[in-house]
Order: sequence, then C-alpha cells, then structure tokens
Amino acid sequence: MSGWPPEDGATLVEAMPEEEYHAHPALSASGMKQLLRSPLHYQQSRAVRVEKPAFDVGHAAHSLVLGVGKEPVEIPENLLTTRADGVVVIASAKAKEWRDNAYAEGKVPLKPKTYAEVIGMRDAILANPKARALLELPRMTEVSLFALDPETGVPLRGRLDILAGAKCGDVKTTSDVRTFKLRSVIYEYGYDVQGEVYRLLTQLVLGVDPEPVELIFVEKAAPYEVRVVRLGEGWQVGGYARMRTAIDIFQSCIEFDVWPGDDYEDGPVEEIEPPAYYLSDVDRLTGAGVL
Repeated sequence: MSGWPPEDGATLVEAMPEEEYHAHPALSASGMKQLLRSPLHYQQSRAVRVEKPAFDVGHAAHSLVLGVGKEPVEIPENLLTTRADGVVVIASAKAKEWRDNAYAEGKVPLKPKTYAEVIGMRDAILANPKARALLELPRMTEVSLFALDPETGVPLRGRLDILAGAKCGDVKTTSDVRTFKLRSVIYEYGYDVQGEVYRLLTQLVLGVDPEPVELIFVEKAAPYEVRVVRLGEGWQVGGYARMRTAIDIFQSCIEFDVWPGDDYEDGPVEEIEPPAYYLSDVDRLTGAGVL
C-alpha cells in the first residue's frame, strides 16, 4: 500500500481490494493464530496463500449480508453433472470454464443447492433482531485498519466486517450455534485474538475506547439458526494475552530471521500425557471390571 506507514503509524482504508489487503506484510490476527501454532506454519502461510473452495460460502454470505465483497453467482444447473451417488459436480469443460470465468471476474460461483443455502443464511441473519440491530447502525463495512503496535513497533492490520464508532462486529458461518459449541469455535479459530486486534486497532486508529466485539454466527444449513454473541472480559483478557504472545514471537523471528517449528529445541523427547476425558474413561472401565 503506497504511503505506508504514515507518520503516526495509523490509518484506515475503505474499499481496499481483498487481494491487496492479504498481501500486505503487516501482522494480522490470522497470522497471529499461525504464529501461536508455530512460526514455521506462519512462514508457510505467507509464502503460499491457499484459497479453499470451503471459503466460498463465507465470502458469499458476507457479500449478501454486508452488501460488499465478492458477489455470489449461481452456476447454471444444465452445466452440472450428477454422479451415480447423487452428488452434483463440476465435471464438464463448459462447467469448469463458466466457474473459472466467474472467479476471474471476482465473483463466487456456487452450485444451486449451495447458492440457496447462502440465501437462507442471509435471510436468517436479517430476520434476527440482534443481528439486524448491529447491521443497521451507521457503519463502515469491510474496512481495513493499519497501525504500529505501541509496545514493539510491529505493524499490525485488521479487516473488520462492521465498524460503527467504538463498536466492531463480524459475520461468521458455522455448523452449530449452540453456546457450548461456539465456545470451542471461538478458541479454535482464534476469534478471541481477532477481537483484541480489532479493539487495539480501533483504539490506535480512531482514538476511541473500544466496546466488546460482537459476532454474528449463522449455521450453514437449514434452518440457518443465528446467534449473536459479545466477547466479554474473559475472552478479552485471554485474547489480549495470546495477541501479545504472538506479536512477541513475530518480533523475535524477524530479528533473528529464524522461523522454527513447535518442537525444535534440543533436549529429551517429550512424554505425552493423556487428556482428562481419557483418564476418566479408563477409570470408568476399570471400575466396571473391564480392565
């Protein structure tokens, strides 16, 4: 991005092309998640950015709900092939050409069933009062924020679905919006880290005291249930600690130009212990006289 970094190290960019944003060298929440796994995984993710077809549903849902991004288009049914097992596939040369042209135009080609599911997700989100309240705020959409971390000077970036003053929000697709499931999803996908990156960038760029991040979760299959959650103090404390750890790892790797895997130090082989649920199951079996 031309003019980066600005003198104060903070800037906001609207309508930044997605490819340009992802190519930017500043550290993002996604990069932090990779660093927390291992610097080796982070280095690989930067060297080869993989766009999986599974991402298409998320891109399409974002476009329909937020009104920006890659437009979903339905692949004509007559171009598709139904296999003997009933699975609809893109097999013919014409179908593949149609799909590739859609991608080249910056669109998201979807099979009819998937397209109908994305429409269902959009309608469910817009019918949810809590989601609609967030979406109807005066806001900027798909906005990119850049700033220098005040503690280390590491350049940071974040791309927010919804920025409404001190309020940040994101739309997430998932398989199950029950609360106990979402707790695992938030941790597994690093949405706690992402939330704290958003809050830090909002503070640095806009000079506001950021509110807790709100996430709109929608199920990817009928009945497309929706749940809106706020990342409270526990997630904020944990996400901030994980964010700071990732930034420190990044700074160290940049300084020494070493990007190790998770198990790289000399020493004895790690003895791996079973998880609590395994031990509980063994106790149950032992008590029943099985072992």
